[in-house]
Amino acid sequence: MRRAIGRCTRSRCCFEAGAAILFFGTLAQQPALHSDAFQAMQELAALGYRIPSAEQPLRVFPALTGGEFSGRHAGAWRPGSIYLREITQPGFSTSAYLRHELFHEASYRTCNGRLPEWAEEMAAMRFSGELAGREHEPQPNAADLENLISHIRQNSALDRSDRDLLGRLALHYEWPSAICNPPETLSRLLGAPFPAADSGYLLASLISGRILETGGDVATPLPPGSLLKIPYAAALSQANPQILADELAASDTDKLVARRAQFSPERYRLLLSPIKQQSLTLQPPVTDQDWRAYLGERGADGGFALEASLPELALTLRAALLSQPDYFQGLVRNGTTPNSTLVGIDAADKQTFRKLKALAKTGTVSSSGGQPLVGHLMVAWPAEHPVYLAVFRQSGSSGAALAAKAAGLLRDWQRRFPSRYAAVRVHVLSATDPASWQAHSDCPELEAGSARISLCGSFYITSTARGSRSERRINGILHRSPAGGATVLETDAESYADAVLAAEAQHLTGPARDALRAVIVWNGSRGGHRHAETRSVCDTTHCMVFLGEALTGPARHGHTTDVKLLDLLDELAGDRDWLAFANGGAQRWQRQIPLAELQRLFAEQQIFDIRRERRKDGALYVRMVYADADEALTCEVFRNTLKLPSCPDSIQSADNQSWLFQGIGAGHGEGLSIETARELVEAGRSAEHILRDAYAIKTAR
Repeated sequence: MRRAIGRCTRSRCCFEAGAAILFFGTLAQQPALHSDAFQAMQELAALGYRIPSAEQPLRVFPALTGGEFSGRHAGAWRPGSIYLREITQPGFSTSAYLRHELFHEASYRTCNGRLPEWAEEMAAMRFSGELAGREHEPQPNAADLENLISHIRQNSALDRSDRDLLGRLALHYEWPSAICNPPETLSRLLGAPFPAADSGYLLASLISGRILETGGDVATPLPPGSLLKIPYAAALSQANPQILADELAASDTDKLVARRAQFSPERYRLLLSPIKQQSLTLQPPVTDQDWRAYLGERGADGGFALEASLPELALTLRAALLSQPDYFQGLVRNGTTPNSTLVGIDAADKQTFRKLKALAKTGTVSSSGGQPLVGHLMVAWPAEHPVYLAVFRQSGSSGAALAAKAAGLLRDWQRRFPSRYAAVRVHVLSATDPASWQAHSDCPELEAGSARISLCGSFYITSTARGSRSERRINGILHRSPAGGATVLETDAESYADAVLAAEAQHLTGPARDALRAVIVWNGSRGGHRHAETRSVCDTTHCMVFLGEALTGPARHGHTTDVKLLDLLDELAGDRDWLAFANGGAQRWQRQIPLAELQRLFAEQQIFDIRRERRKDGALYVRMVYADADEALTCEVFRNTLKLPSCPDSIQSADNQSWLFQGIGAGHGEGLSIETARELVEAGRSAEHILRDAYAIKTAR
């Protein structure tokens, strides 16, 4: 049985055949309740709210539970329906419950979600009359408000304590006359869910953690959602990589929680140490909800265990991917397997991920009602040896919905940041034991096989080696060579270029610096002169002195090399496996060296002739003629043996007892001259012209 009451407008109320509010069950037999509803609708209409009509009625049912509920979160109200408890708490009438829920319905019809949840709850309390008799309660203090503000910020379900505090606040603040607006002072006090964040992204080197590019808001800390499944997985032992990767691609929380016996809380917290805002306890999870919170879902209190900025999140994901690389190779299948989170994205975007050989994982933060609040997407590539890491974030979106935006940026990055130029392996010059090299005190390190990984990307070195900075910072992964060999640093090419430029050409600017930077990156990532057993260059190879970064200066970020210049160097290099450069300059020099000293340096009893030769490819050699043989030495080897400032332009026998060497400038007699590069820039030349001038094959002379 049901009973109908009429529809009200701002000017008048009348009963019509079509019912505005329909009462069901025992509620249909309570005329007083119908009258209260009629009065409440008149008041709401007078305030300017849209109220139920015959075309869009509201249904009121008796609650089928004796349990406690209130507001929208306990089932008392959902759009178009109210569930009303007939036996109320002492001092709280059924009519007050009805008025409270009627306000929620009117707000839903009128405000279109513009009224924050906490504000709507306060307004419903004020409208219902349930605050009568509480006028003398004190205003909450800062300590009382801490949890409430946290719940509001994280869009958690409001609990009894939250509502009690909201009621006390409602007694002390005037409500604005305009509907759908909370008091401005309360808005400033309580904030809003995930304030100030809209969208953002960053691209980082997976090897060193160096940020290469950012866009939008990357600083606001937000819950990462299911991206926490990445460090969770990295903290598992004895997992089958293929099965684990499919569970991650499907973001299957239940199956991942079932792996709790292999989970190491200590390693998990270590991986999360770059994130400052977190409430993880030292104790391992206990309840099922606690475990799910470790995977990015809400905890038992309705909040999230941590919030991270995009740089913090990138460092955590980087450490997890590097610590257990085999676990995540299968994420390249996200979008191809039936249950994976990217299976439904656009085919062209899916092709972009496939072409890049990208490892992908989504993470979505939802409201207590299941609506997406913040979406995340992690992409690392190429799958066989990832060198780049990108993290995307968007408010009001799911993680999978970010695929279209991400695909566009990935196509651009694939062009501007080719993987073949991404990394450099370098023997680090230091007279101190590599075991003493430490990560920063605020950013610990972990070991993965023979590699040492700093969670912030940096290690700090003190050294007494000749030519090395006494204190320096190096960015990347340290690899221990077998049989006590030198420690190799794997770093990103941009950090390597910064360090070499600081050592070789600190004051070089403009196109000249761009040109030299490209040469350094090409040599470090593509050039020869490497240790065969480690495929690494020395940190003093052919004038490319690598000193890391000074501890006193800021860490360098953002400088990147123009890939067009790198492609040009591929063309200009020809058969050369190293592109020499040096200071150059116009200052003339000469050295006269006794013949006996030359014979000692070259370990020859007799030297009859020394001749300078330039070959067709432009390379300079010095021909040494001995008693029973001759040999051609590269000019670089020859000048280094004699400690000459540069490759000599003139070689003459001064007398039968000495040789005279004359030249110009300092460094190699070939390749890029830094002084010449400066002069070319002053003449208006581009970086491309500087490189062509330095490395284009010249005719023999």
